[in-house]
Amino acid sequence: MSKYTKNIYSLILQAQSIESPAIIYSDEMLRQNLVDLIEDIKSARKNKVYLFYSIKACTYSKVIDVIAKYVEGFSVSSVNEYNIVKHYNKKTTGTGFEYKSDFINKLNTFYFNSLSQLKNYLCKQKRISNQKIGVRISAPTTLYLQKQDRKKSRFGININDFDELNRLKDKYNLRIEHLLIHQENKVLNDNKNLKKFLCEILKMKAFNKVKTINLGGGWDNLFLNRAMGEFIDSLDIPQKYKVIVEPGSAVIRTIGILKTSVIDENIIDGVRKVVVNTSQFNNSSWFVPQVIASNTHKFRQRLDTEIYGDTCYEKDFFGIYKNSDIGMNSELIMYPVGAYYYTTHRELHGLKFPREYYLKDES
Repeated sequence: MSKYTKNIYSLILQAQSIESPAIIYSDEMLRQNLVDLIEDIKSARKNKVYLFYSIKACTYSKVIDVIAKYVEGFSVSSVNEYNIVKHYNKKTTGTGFEYKSDFINKLNTFYFNSLSQLKNYLCKQKRISNQKIGVRISAPTTLYLQKQDRKKSRFGININDFDELNRLKDKYNLRIEHLLIHQENKVLNDNKNLKKFLCEILKMKAFNKVKTINLGGGWDNLFLNRAMGEFIDSLDIPQKYKVIVEPGSAVIRTIGILKTSVIDENIIDGVRKVVVNTSQFNNSSWFVPQVIASNTHKFRQRLDTEIYGDTCYEKDFFGIYKNSDIGMNSELIMYPVGAYYYTTHRELHGLKFPREYYLKDES
């Protein structure tokens, strides 16, 4: 049994005394992820790489308390997220569509997402001279997303607007010192477009004062294969630039479980349809966890079983399990839970998010 499997098994055992529905996070798995992340990015040989955590992935206070001990800073996208992390005295970066100066100026680095946002900000400043700023650049689409016929991201300043950006830079005597270039779903063998793009823009006049390059998030696949450092090296970013990475999901996607219980059961046309005491529709609009454990019922007929959430929404659905004995009064453990769960939740019927717990390994 691997160490990771042992940690999940230990978490399930600890969850036995906790009433459902509940989200239960593992201190051991969180710390191990952070240690592994740091080790991975330290393997990059060409650049100094700094680890920031993207707060939008999970905002549970006990999780953030631990993350704060390992990271250089936090990435935020709103004043609400900034208020969650401001007391940690860590560096903060941010981007988004915010235009209020009192938020933008609180951050160590704000990456302006569009020319109109930057112009709006500049027009409202009383005095601007030699101001240091960051900008988000629209990145090349990964091959993974191209295969899904995904359009180019609407986020960031497009390469066609770089001349106008340079005119603003000269007009207001700006120093563009920080670039954010975020790609979703990075994979090791898909680096050529990003490498070429970086090489081209770093030669441009608009970016001749750049000091840091923020590669954003989208690290799940690379971290799973412990290839973050290798990927960063493959981009051939000149050594003089500092590199920032801002994983969110990669940090906490695998650290939690959902405990829930079956509260209703019907058999229709040979298929068992059960309802559990929480809602997939409410819990997360992004991810559906899978059942990894349940208490067995030796004498219950095994049937294909559909698991539904406890709302009146027809598509509140966790999935179908073949030849299963899950039924009335079964307790279920679902996994993984953590990333973009609470932060994307809804409250149809006024149903609240499951209670959250943060547990340390008792072994």
